[in-house]
Amino acid sequence: MERPPSPSGSWLLGCLLTLAFLQLPAQVSGDADKFYLAPLGGTAELPCPLLLWPGMVLSEVRWQRPAHLPHTAQAVHVLQDGQDSDGDLMPEYKGRTELVRDANSYTLYIRNVRLEDRGPYQCQFRVGNQSREGNVTLQVAGSDPFIHVEGYDAGWIQLACRSMGWFPKPWTEWRDAEGRLLLSLSEDHSLDETGLFRTAAFSRVRDSAPGNVSCTVRNEVLGQEKTTFMVIGAPAPTSLSSPEVALSVVLPILGLLILLGIWVICKQKRSKEKLLYEQVMEVENLLEDHAKEKGRLHKALKKLRKELKLKRAAANAGWRRARLHFVVVTLDPDTAHPKLILSEDRRCVRLGDKKRPVPDTPQRFDFVVSVLGSECFTTGCHYWEVYVGEKTKWILGVCSESVSRKGKVTASPANGHWLVRQSRRNEYEALTSPQTYFRLKESPKCVGVFLDYEAGVISFYNVTDKSHIFTFTHSFSSPLRPFFEPCLHDEGRNTAPLIICTELQKSEASIVTKQEEKSQANGDVSLKVNPSLLSPQGSELLPFNDTWPSNLSPALQGFKAPSL
Repeated sequence: MERPPSPSGSWLLGCLLTLAFLQLPAQVSGDADKFYLAPLGGTAELPCPLLLWPGMVLSEVRWQRPAHLPHTAQAVHVLQDGQDSDGDLMPEYKGRTELVRDANSYTLYIRNVRLEDRGPYQCQFRVGNQSREGNVTLQVAGSDPFIHVEGYDAGWIQLACRSMGWFPKPWTEWRDAEGRLLLSLSEDHSLDETGLFRTAAFSRVRDSAPGNVSCTVRNEVLGQEKTTFMVIGAPAPTSLSSPEVALSVVLPILGLLILLGIWVICKQKRSKEKLLYEQVMEVENLLEDHAKEKGRLHKALKKLRKELKLKRAAANAGWRRARLHFVVVTLDPDTAHPKLILSEDRRCVRLGDKKRPVPDTPQRFDFVVSVLGSECFTTGCHYWEVYVGEKTKWILGVCSESVSRKGKVTASPANGHWLVRQSRRNEYEALTSPQTYFRLKESPKCVGVFLDYEAGVISFYNVTDKSHIFTFTHSFSSPLRPFFEPCLHDEGRNTAPLIICTELQKSEASIVTKQEEKSQANGDVSLKVNPSLLSPQGSELLPFNDTWPSNLSPALQGFKAPSL
């Protein structure tokens, strides 16, 4: 009866096996750094070059990708104590690898091979604290080529051979059924999104030379090649050549096209003759009606001139009636944009160069350089005039008390704005939706704004030539306030302020001439500008040493506004 080994005997046997493993040289000769090929998308088979003794039990088998820095290798597949472990595996290999042991070693299988899988691999066997390593290299092979017919031309069959997934760039050769090289007409190479080469080679064979035609794609750097075949069948004895087939199809079609062209030309000729006859008859009828039409046009023109004259008279009368409702309007500093500078009496506003340190309240505009009037209208008729002088840009009108004052605002009646803007010299627009563009016969120096709340009318007048500019109509249901915007400086051409015209007190030192008295008798008064409007001295609203233009007073001298 055989006795079981004692514990001391098992320990001695393990020591002997470990000693033998340590003294065993790494069996990598012949297989070390060997290249293994795998097709793109297929399965790679990488046998470990380290050999095992029968019955040897390893504590760990590790396949890994060696890195450039020491102790930075990354695991591909790990087998510990006979069990797979995926704790520190590279994420791109999880679920794609399998480790199989044969009689002498372990083999690594990698499924669904990618371009990134190519390169060196290292297998490591560990017994206790001792280990051995072996290296192999994986190369990704290209796909099998395939041949197809590109076309047929005068007895020649055009062939194309295509393949993909090669690296580095391969080359292609054609051979006929007897193994002779065929002429390669062209060969194209391109890189796909994974960095592999696509190749396409073109050749041709006679349709009278049946047999196998082969295409071989070869990579000489890796010693790799793939070949495919295509059988060229012999043509049928009664088949027609390409030119004969083309003529038999083209000639009948050409004949039909010629007949169709002749029919179209004849039809067009008859249509032109008919059209010419109709045009001649139409001209004769027009000539007969010309005398009558001339008389009717003359009467219509006379009527239009009369209506235009009446409309102009009505517009002038409307302006005169509007001035009967003159009100004193002032500017509200709590709504003024921080860059706007208001005069001390709050009747002049211009754009400064810097923002003033004012509180950012909900009532203040922070993007549009605008200011509202202090007055709030909810009923009645109101009229005020604003002196614009030689300004090249300005915006005047009326807006709702509830309009948005923060950020960029689109001005339109739908958003509570009823405004008229001068965009450049003698170019004006009413901010309707869409805008209404127009020109004026004479540029206004002073603009009148009239509001009839109950009637829902906001009209603008050119005080300079007493003409009507534009009228908005709307049903108002919320408080309205005057709107003023002096606009940007326009490269220095638009620095003058907007000035609200008021009833002026007579200066004790002024001497009224007879001509001025006559003008006053006709309802006009001389407009003189208060010096406090033109000087920054003593004003709280003129920060950053901003000053009003010194040439403003001469511009206003002699300006007259009709009396109210």
